[in-house]
Amino acid sequence: MNCDVIKNPKVLFVGAALLIISLFALIIRIIPVFSGNTDVLSNVGMDDPTYQLRRVELCIANFPNIAWFDPMTYFPEGQPMHWGPLFPILSSAVCILLGASTRPDIIFTCLLIPCVMGAILVPVVYVLVKKVADWKAGLIAAFFIAIFPGQIFFRSFFGYYDHHIGEVLFGTLFCLCYVYALVYCRQHPVDIADKKTWKIPALLGLACGVTYVIGLSLMPTMILFALLVGIFTPLWFIIQRSIGHLGASALVVNTTTFLVAIVGFLIIGVHAEGGLNYYTTGHPIVYGLLVLGTWILFGFSWYLRERPYTHYILALVGVSVLGLVILAVTLPDLYNYLMANANAFFGQEIHWKTIQEARPWNFDDAWRTFQYSLYLFAIGIVILLYRLKKELCPSHAFILIWSVVILYATIQHIRYEYYLAVPAAMLSGITIGFGIDLFQKVRGKKAVDDDPQSSVKGGKHKDANRPLKGTPAPSKSLHKNFAAVFLIVVVVLGGLFTYHAMGRDLAIGAFNLNPDWREATTWMEQNTPETGVDYYSIYEKDTWQLPDSAYGVMSWWDYGHLILYLAKRMPNANPFQYGVAGDYGAARFFITTNESVASGILDKLKTRYVITDYEMDTGKFWAMATWDNPDVGAYPYQRTFILPDPDNPQIGQNFPFFMEPYYQTMISRLHNFDGSMTVPDQVHYIQFMNPPYSRTTDPLIVNGSQVSYEVGAALVKDFNQTDSKEYGAALVNYVYTNPVSPVSALQHFRLIHESPTRASPDMLPDIRYVKVFEYVPGAVIAGEGVIEIPVVTNTGRQFVYRQESNNGTFRVPYPTQAKVGDVTTVGPYKITSTGKEYHVSEDQVLKGAVISG
Repeated sequence: MNCDVIKNPKVLFVGAALLIISLFALIIRIIPVFSGNTDVLSNVGMDDPTYQLRRVELCIANFPNIAWFDPMTYFPEGQPMHWGPLFPILSSAVCILLGASTRPDIIFTCLLIPCVMGAILVPVVYVLVKKVADWKAGLIAAFFIAIFPGQIFFRSFFGYYDHHIGEVLFGTLFCLCYVYALVYCRQHPVDIADKKTWKIPALLGLACGVTYVIGLSLMPTMILFALLVGIFTPLWFIIQRSIGHLGASALVVNTTTFLVAIVGFLIIGVHAEGGLNYYTTGHPIVYGLLVLGTWILFGFSWYLRERPYTHYILALVGVSVLGLVILAVTLPDLYNYLMANANAFFGQEIHWKTIQEARPWNFDDAWRTFQYSLYLFAIGIVILLYRLKKELCPSHAFILIWSVVILYATIQHIRYEYYLAVPAAMLSGITIGFGIDLFQKVRGKKAVDDDPQSSVKGGKHKDANRPLKGTPAPSKSLHKNFAAVFLIVVVVLGGLFTYHAMGRDLAIGAFNLNPDWREATTWMEQNTPETGVDYYSIYEKDTWQLPDSAYGVMSWWDYGHLILYLAKRMPNANPFQYGVAGDYGAARFFITTNESVASGILDKLKTRYVITDYEMDTGKFWAMATWDNPDVGAYPYQRTFILPDPDNPQIGQNFPFFMEPYYQTMISRLHNFDGSMTVPDQVHYIQFMNPPYSRTTDPLIVNGSQVSYEVGAALVKDFNQTDSKEYGAALVNYVYTNPVSPVSALQHFRLIHESPTRASPDMLPDIRYVKVFEYVPGAVIAGEGVIEIPVVTNTGRQFVYRQESNNGTFRVPYPTQAKVGDVTTVGPYKITSTGKEYHVSEDQVLKGAVISG
């Protein structure tokens, strides 16, 4: 070891700075640890982190084996796993080594792992930026990535235990290895006739392949970085040809990299069918196509080695277009498969807008997270373009393509913002580093080159290998004042970004597992029957058999992982968006207005319980409606009208109203009305002018009044007889608990538990945040009129379950004078018109028995 290097003051300074920045990155991510909260489960983020913890518990129980199929989610089909094995195996190994065996200890240990990965990203970014710029730019970029807010920060924050920060870390490691290969091959290009020149590029390609496989074993979306290489490779060939090489460097590096990727993928194995977001045969096909494409590009380069440079460019464009045409004609299934997966990365579907992390990224999102770093990012793009034009460095081209592709992916899906943070930090560091070097140049001080690059062998750009260490001598028009102003501007932008980023980071506070969902699912684990499926066993899809005792739990997909992890029960839908759409999906169940349809769905899915919450009933309703029918979405259920200002009719206010179908949906009948018959009182009758007659985007209210339901229904009926296209009339309400038409009772659903928090305002009926319902056959009582029974919930809330007879019978879901779950019925059923009473047992309810008078 060269001790002089270690004693070098600059080396010591950089090492100490990196250590401090890394520790700082770790500390600001584990702030909740110092709060004194010993209930670590309360710090776990909702949704995916709970399922990752479930995977770790499963892996610890079967270490080092992992489950590639989970029968306890997406019931009754079971879920093939599209997350890789690395994260649970790594986390389980750490837990075992540290002796974490109880659930709280396992949770605490696991929650630290993303924080550590976020800190490790600091030196990785430093080394990468130093390789394409200098140590100053590297340190600045390392600091920026340590504090970068938004997606990358909260996904590496204590409480958000998921693989996303691992994707960023291992993806960046792969790019670091690839950039090393580019820089080395720039200085020492491969000569296809000299095998000695193959060795180190091949070893660098091996390093690229190994880091790629590590990332791939974490998540199949690592293929995004293979796509980057695929886009970059033609440009690399063009650069190599422009300086007199045939492109053998690209041939050796890419071939080695993706042959290793193919071998690594085969070790991981094929575990699903479908798209590239799973471990499917599409992966080795794509890697093979990358190798084949590289060989074809080299073949053309070799064949046209005596031809002018422009001939090769034209041939490259032609063969690329022709290759796509041939692929589409000869292998249409493969072509369509690749295009469909490209759309999954870079396209949009209407359903994705209902998914928080998959929705498009708009300017407000960008500014909220990146703010002043957007300017540094843009300036960094210009700087790299300038250096690329001047020096034709492949590493600069790769960073540019990396940045632009991830930027486009982020615009399509906001979740890729955590990928974009690395290029943004890198380009911000490069921008400020460039400003420092530029200022030193105009002052006559040479920028320090710690590792000067040698000239390119056989190339015409003698200084082309030198990374962004220093800048060219300024032209006469470049004055010191400009350099000083430029440096001041970029430093101020960096300071403003730092201030903003730290404010965003420190404002996170702590994740908070929804206490009402935690309470409800914990109750469910303790008070509902076992499913007959072992939570800690690994099952194979081919040999899996559903036990007779198994049953599903219906809820919106957001809550599937909570139901599995906390209640140890099997959700029909989950945050993988399985079990959501279609005739038997969760969206259809909650949006249908027909109880028979809802019952048919639960029968088909062998489902016994339904869990609703206040958000499904309100803020998430539009998402459920969109999943059910994307062509109309929430339009039939919730509409916005323009309400003119009485003092100034030229000014109007957008006002949302609930329409009649909303109150008839299953989610409203369950959560708003506890499955009981509800008769409307006062309703709002409105007359409105339809667009485009109103010359407004939404219908314009021209008349309205609050009336009784009977009066309002008559007014609407009379108005509709006019058959007007310009005007319309409707009964509406702005309160979700006040229907605008009679709501019939649910015959097969009974409330058995509700969480303690009141979600509705005091002036409205008492609606709790989470409710658990049981699906039962219901006992049959002969009679006419309305039957009712008082009910007291576990929170002390009282309501009366009412039902109107249908064809001379009632089908009732509650037993009398009994406790079902956590809910108690008080007294017998009573027909309101006659006072006749009926007693019903739990056994009669569960068997669908007929109750004699």
